[in-house]
Amino acid sequence: MSATMTVRELNPAEREAFRVARLVAYNQMPYYAAGLFALTPVAAPGLGTFAVDKHWRLYMDPAMLLDGGWTVQESGAVLLHELGHLLRVHADRAAMLPQPYSHDAWNLAGDAEINDDLLDAGVALPQGVVTPQALGCNAHDCAEVYYDKVVADRQADPNNSDGGEGNGGDGQGDPGCGSGAGAGAVPGELPAAQEVDGRAGVDDATGGLIRRRIAEAVREAVSSGRGTVPAGVRRWAEGVLAPAVVPWNRVLRSIVRRAVADVAGRVQFTYSKPSRRSGHGLIFPSMRGPRLRVSVVVDTSGSMSDGDLRAALSEIKGVLKAGGIAGDRVTVLTCDAESGAAQRISRVEDVVLTGGGGTDMRVGIAAAEKENPAGAITIVITDGETPWPATPTKSRLVCVIVGNERMAACTPSWALTVTVPTGVGS
Repeated sequence: MSATMTVRELNPAEREAFRVARLVAYNQMPYYAAGLFALTPVAAPGLGTFAVDKHWRLYMDPAMLLDGGWTVQESGAVLLHELGHLLRVHADRAAMLPQPYSHDAWNLAGDAEINDDLLDAGVALPQGVVTPQALGCNAHDCAEVYYDKVVADRQADPNNSDGGEGNGGDGQGDPGCGSGAGAGAVPGELPAAQEVDGRAGVDDATGGLIRRRIAEAVREAVSSGRGTVPAGVRRWAEGVLAPAVVPWNRVLRSIVRRAVADVAGRVQFTYSKPSRRSGHGLIFPSMRGPRLRVSVVVDTSGSMSDGDLRAALSEIKGVLKAGGIAGDRVTVLTCDAESGAAQRISRVEDVVLTGGGGTDMRVGIAAAEKENPAGAITIVITDGETPWPATPTKSRLVCVIVGNERMAACTPSWALTVTVPTGVGS
């Protein structure tokens, strides 16, 4: 590979060969179609392999693409391999490794992660590709595990030769799979904004949409039973489509702290206790912050589990205590369907679920505001099956919806709302 390699657009013969290889790749793994057609191919004479950059450009050595290089089936397989680096965000994952990291070791690890699934899919990869077994690892693990093994082996034996003939997944030398794989940049790598065949590079947001579209296609292929989708590809798709998981207790603590900060920041000026800056005949008011009071209104209708309720109460109690709000500054009221009234209890530990349903939590909110002055905080813990006040309350309202996420959309727009999944207290 020449350090002064010139990257150029494909000529007609190369373009036709690429289209044939892409068709072969599509026939092998049709759910990858969105990614295969998102790649922008360019010629990289002397590269000795295929590689990708972070902007979904595919660098191909014409000598490997045309007669005398790989077979059409192998070219299609290597095309799927390079796309795998982009789908699995190997460049971003490399940035999470202890720095500086070994580009070569990471490329080997990423290749093993991809090739494992391609071989399961029956893809005709070239001879000598990197596999987990060649690295001395178990199959179907992640690139980070393979990377640690490669690095440890090299530290133990600097002369150790990692299995496989090259880290490009193709058995042809050691040029790397490009910056899109978290390896070094291909010589002559193009800037993101430079157009090739009228197309600029793919940005991060568009790349994310492509990955999601492919993940949805994988899910559809699995559900329809068409063909065989490798287990590793299914797991990848499930990970892409799964919603971002943020610990509910962290969100709940954040929401309660925000409510406390909002109310604590309502400082007023008063002359009842003049400022210490007063003097020389001038009297300045002092600033007085509110003495925070918090009411916790609990839906005890029995539609929530006792464990879920205890978990939510425990988090709220911990946040308030850490903020110096405890004792007589915290009031706990319960609402149930039978009494139709709010009952005050002395401790959160005394909350008892009574069964039934249909509680109107507006009763508890009204009772809390009757006891506390303006500027207080009212935290309502409920399953959400309740009407809410139509106008903003005097107190800062926090709605904690337990085990009924769809009802979170029904809380007032001026309230702070957080959902707690069911089963958290199990």
